[in-house]
Formats: sequence, structure tokens, C-alpha cells
Amino acid sequence: MLLYITILGFFITAILAINIRQSNKANIYLIALVLINNIYSLTHYATIYSTNKYFVAIMIVHFTPLYMLTGPALFFYVRGILTDDYKLRKFDFLHLIPAILFFINVSPYLFWDWNSKLVFAEKVISNTSEIINIRTLFLSGTFNFIIRPFFGFMYCIITAIMLYKHQSINKFSEKQTTLIYTWLKVLIVTLFLIYFSFLLFSILSLESRSYSIASINGFFLLVAVLLGLICLNSSLFFFPNILYGLPQLDYAINQKLEKNTKSNISIEEVKKQYKSFEISDEKLLLLKYKIDKYCLSRPYLKPEFNLTVMSSETDIPVHHLSYFFNEYLQINFNTWKNDHKIDFVIELIREGSNEILTLDALSKQAGFISRTTFFNAFKQKMGITPSEYLSNID
Repeated sequence: MLLYITILGFFITAILAINIRQSNKANIYLIALVLINNIYSLTHYATIYSTNKYFVAIMIVHFTPLYMLTGPALFFYVRGILTDDYKLRKFDFLHLIPAILFFINVSPYLFWDWNSKLVFAEKVISNTSEIINIRTLFLSGTFNFIIRPFFGFMYCIITAIMLYKHQSINKFSEKQTTLIYTWLKVLIVTLFLIYFSFLLFSILSLESRSYSIASINGFFLLVAVLLGLICLNSSLFFFPNILYGLPQLDYAINQKLEKNTKSNISIEEVKKQYKSFEISDEKLLLLKYKIDKYCLSRPYLKPEFNLTVMSSETDIPVHHLSYFFNEYLQINFNTWKNDHKIDFVIELIREGSNEILTLDALSKQAGFISRTTFFNAFKQKMGITPSEYLSNID
């Protein structure tokens, strides 16, 4: 079962990586966190259950330095979500020192010849406790074995304190904010369960010098670790919106909103138009105003217009735009873009442009790359084809 859970974890990692461009960039640390935890899980499977010496030789030591990055990855992810800033600071690289030290410590094994690694793998297959007898430079195999779950356990405490302080200072009740706070708590508790349980099991294993005895005495600890992995690897299926992060929409705009703006947009009108927009009125009005102002120049008519271009030209992060369209407007970006293009085509038709231009020419003026895309978008918005629309006008 452990193997199947680990495979699921790798699948989740792939999904996260594919969606990273349109999600909060802090998710890159979540990708690292899930990936490393599942490599750790696969290593555990190789060490305990596998009888393939080649597989064991690859897994048991080579990835050890990575395991010291689970704590920093958790820390960077939680901080990045809370601050909406995924970038590392100068002193953040201090978090990487343990991983570097571990790499140096296990370097003798890393540079062993392949045959020597296979011999050691056979010893581990015969007796799991042999893994702590790995040749190292300055930290013993026993220390290596214990420090990995302890390190993750300590980072769970650190991030829990950080989350508590942030939530106590920032009182929010919006749907997405509540979801993110809940998700972060679930993530930290889940990892705490995994690391603490595995830490206790590691201590039992070292005391008994026998995995079979430790697995009997620490059966419930292994079950806790297994449940934690299931929760970690399946959570995105149930809460996909966590990829957007917190909707912190206080963007700087060149011209501040004043009481008497040309658009004369009222809070009530915005609420009526976007009923599901559950952030504050001020942020809602600011974001809508900025996007509406941007659309006055009709950037969507450019064939190369996409979400990345819009993000660059408005200084609104891609994941905020994605969240705005998908969750607030309940429409995907491409449909929103094509609807604006169709509105432009209809405007041209009403002005009589269809008398001198073909439908293909009109679609190209609207930025449609292909005739098929234009016809499909027109029918989706208007319910009829462009030809039927023209016939009705005539």
C-alpha cells in the first residue's frame, strides 16, 4: 500500500508542476515538499520491503540531503502563502545549511563504486538495521537516521507559530482566506503527525535493533505515518482552490479611485454583478476598476493576448487573475477573452462593417487566429452562428 500511496504523491507533484504558471508561485515549495516526502516514502519502501538490490542501492543514501529540505520547503511555502511573496530573502539560504552538511557527510557513499553499493544494499536487505552502519565523514548513521524526522518535526512547530501569529493579527472572514488558513493548519498537522510518528518509530527501531520488533511495538505509529501520507497526497483532489493562495488584492494603480470617477461604479453595482466575490468591498472595487480601465484599450484584440500578457501589463499576478476569473466571475479566461472579441465583432457589424468586410476579415480584426475558433466562440456567446446572426439582422 505504501508504494501506491507514493505513486499517487508523484502524480500529485506532476499536477502541481503543470499548474504552477497559473497558481501562486509559492506552490513551488509545496511541489518540493510533496516530492521529497514521497521520495522519502519510496526510500522507506525500498529499505524495508524491496528485495531488489539495485533499487535499494539507489534509494537508501543518495537522496539523504534532500530530506533535510522538507522543513525549509514547508517554512517557505507557508510564509509565501501568508505574505503572497514566494521570493527568498538573503538569510533564507541559511535554512539550506543542514542539507549541505548532510551532502558532505554522506559523500563517501556517494562516490563508492557501484559494486560496493550493491554489496551494502544486500546487507540492508538481509538486515535492515545495517543502514545505520553506512560510512560517513563526521555524523554517525544513527544520528542521520534520527535527525531527519526530528528536523521536519521542529519546522512544523515553527510554521505553526508563524501561522498563529499571522492569523491573530489579520482577522479575515472571506471564503478563500478561511480555506487557506484551514488548509495550512491541515498541512502542518498532517506533517506533524508524519514526522513525530516516524521519529518515535525510528527511536523504537534503534532501541530494538530490529525492524520486525519495532513494527510490532510501533504498529500504530506506522499507521499514523501512512494516514498522514494519504492525507498529504490526496488533499489537492478535495481542495483545488488552495493553489490560488490568499487573495491579497491591494494593487498599486497609477490613478487612485476618487469619489467621482468617470466610470461611476458603485459598490452595490459591483456586488450585483459579481455575487460570489467574497473579499472586501474596497479590494473588489479596486480590482474591477483596474481591469476595466485596462480593457478600455482593448488588449484582447491582439492575437498574442493571453493571461501572462495581461498579468505583465496590469502588474496583477497570474494566480490572482486566474482566481478572479474562475472563482469570482465563474468564467475561464479564454471564454472571457472571446466574449470581448465577439462583442467587438458585433459592434463592427452594427456599424455596417459587414457590408464591406467578410466574416473572416471581421474575425481577424477581433484577433481570432482561426475561423473555427471564431465560429465556436460566437455560437457559445450568442447561441447562433455568425451567418444566422447576419440573416436575422437582414
